[in-house]
Amino acid sequence: MPGLFHNLETMASKGAEGLAPDARKTLFDALVRLRPPDAYYAFFAWLCLRALDPSAPEIAAVERHLLTCPTASPIDALCARLVKLNAAPSALTRLRALFFVARNPPRDVYASFLHALTLDVVFARGIPRPVKRLIGKRLHVTPDAPTPRLAAKLTLTSPGHPDCDTLKTALLQRRRPTGGFVSSANAASPDLLATAVARFALMTHAPTGLTPEHTAADLAFTEACWADDALFAPLPYSTRGDAEYTFYALLSLGTGRWPSVF
Repeated sequence: MPGLFHNLETMASKGAEGLAPDARKTLFDALVRLRPPDAYYAFFAWLCLRALDPSAPEIAAVERHLLTCPTASPIDALCARLVKLNAAPSALTRLRALFFVARNPPRDVYASFLHALTLDVVFARGIPRPVKRLIGKRLHVTPDAPTPRLAAKLTLTSPGHPDCDTLKTALLQRRRPTGGFVSSANAASPDLLATAVARFALMTHAPTGLTPEHTAADLAFTEACWADDALFAPLPYSTRGDAEYTFYALLSLGTGRWPSVF
C-alpha cells in the first residue's frame, strides 16, 4: 500500500500536472536558479523539481548538493537522508537512516513529520503501526493547537481512530469562506502552509469534508500566493517566494485533483 512519502510526492506531482506548460516551465526555471544555501531548502527544491519534471537532469545537481553539503541541524540531516534514501536506496543507507532516527527523537512537529517520512522510506511497506503510534503520541494536540500540528497528527493517525473526528472538525474550522486555512484559531488571515497541510491531511482522511466550492476558493487562494519572482510565498501578492512554499503550493494544488491523486 502506498506510504506517506509516496502520497506526498504524488499529490505534489498532480499539482504540477495541473499547471499550464508555460507556468510549469517558469516555475521550474526559477527553482533551478535558486541555489538553496542549506539542506532544508534544497530538499524542498528537490521535491518541487521531481514533481515538475522527474526526468530533468537538473535534479541530479540538487541531489549531489544535498549529499555533500554540511548539515547544521538534525532537520538538515533528515532532509539529506531522505534524498539519499531515494537516490541510493541500499540496505546500508536504510540502516544508517534508521539508526539516525532512533538516536535523534523528534522535538517538534516538523521533526516528527520528517521522521515519519524517513521511516516510511526505510520500511518498504510503510511505517510499522507501533512506530507510527509512537510518533503520533509525541504530537500532543488539543483542538486549539496550530494547524500544522493538527494536520500532522491527523496524517499520522490511523483511519477509524477515536481522535480522527475531533481532528477533522478542528481542521475544518480553520478554513475561511473566502479560501485558505488559518494557522491558528485566532489568526487574522490564511496562509499557504496551513492551507496545504490542512488540505493534504483532510484529503487523505476526510475528502468529503471539502466541497467543490471549498476547493475552488482554496486553489484560488493558493494561486494568489505566486510571487513576482516566480516562486510561491506564504501570503497572497508577496514579492518573493522560496522553495519550501513552492512545494506547499504544488501540494495544495494537487489536492484539487482528487480523486485522481491516489
